Amino acid sequence: MFVCPNLEAGGAERQWAILIPGLSERGFAVSVITLDGRGVYFEELRARGVQIACARLRHRADPFGLARALRLGRPQSSAVVTRGLSAHLVGHVLARRQHAAHVVTEHLGPDPLGMRALRRHQELLLGPMRPHVTAVVGVAQSQKEQLVRDGYRPEAIRVIVSGVADDPPVRNREALRTELDIAPESFLAVLVTTLRPEKRASVFVDQVAAAHAAEPVVRGLVVGDGPDTASVVQAVERSGGVVRMLGFRADAVDIMHAADVVCLTSAVEALPMSVLEAMSVARPVIATHVGGLSEVVVDGETGLLISPDQPWEMAAELVGLARDASRLAQLGQAGRERQQRLFSIEAMTSGYAELLADLDRPAQAHR
Repeated sequence: MFVCPNLEAGGAERQWAILIPGLSERGFAVSVITLDGRGVYFEELRARGVQIACARLRHRADPFGLARALRLGRPQSSAVVTRGLSAHLVGHVLARRQHAAHVVTEHLGPDPLGMRALRRHQELLLGPMRPHVTAVVGVAQSQKEQLVRDGYRPEAIRVIVSGVADDPPVRNREALRTELDIAPESFLAVLVTTLRPEKRASVFVDQVAAAHAAEPVVRGLVVGDGPDTASVVQAVERSGGVVRMLGFRADAVDIMHAADVVCLTSAVEALPMSVLEAMSVARPVIATHVGGLSEVVVDGETGLLISPDQPWEMAAELVGLARDASRLAQLGQAGRERQQRLFSIEAMTSGYAELLADLDRPAQAHR
């Protein structure tokens, strides 16, 4: 049983939308409960035959919504897999009631600046739970130290990297660029992310504008929406048309394929799905050297890593790649080969299948 707040647009949500059908295809009886809403991947999972329902919580302390969640969770499960604070708490109760394993998934990278720090009352709620979860799954080795500091047992931590489709089907590149009003000669940089403060999308906009000043073919697109949209809009307006916003797009992979380079300017990351998807369509990545990004992007071989404290490095790298088509192609192809070798759907699904099978043996003995 997978439990999460919702399945709105985001990397972690997209990972579950890929993983859950894969486990079902391997013979696992999988169900999903969302707590406070549905989201863009809810109906997608239902259409693929996954048993899924929403508890319709109006807020985290909604007694009627919590009761619905517990009723929805009545079928016996050998493992309850959770993502997000509210889901961790509800899932822990469900797991204890069913004598099932509780598997927490954590997608947040190290956060030295505290940009995604939990509030005190949230820590007080999660703190007592963490030592008692059966397993905690991270997506990058860089998360381990923080997970231990958070209170998870070291022996409970497993790292299962995310995976994406090899050679995903994409639209014709030239046709989509025409549709997006991107000139054939333009060098297009794209940022695909949920617009939250730690993603620093305004930094991307400013650096694309700076690169354009040195090399006029450089242009940019921001794909995504979120709570930081207003500040990103202001940055886009400052760019004078060099960068445009598209909002959320279900065809984000098509847009990355239509781009020349995919960028990431985050201050906090673990292993972002957008980077893996860029690599799958042979697009080089320019990203900040934070969290698990160095586990994915090999600097100078499959992409370029820049210091999060020196964002102007992105503008310089954009100009360099815009003037070196051969290097651009080499980085993109090397990234594609690395993604297929290490970050496939098969590898991710196998990792979870092995974990869940291991956890099911003691549960069967108990039953």
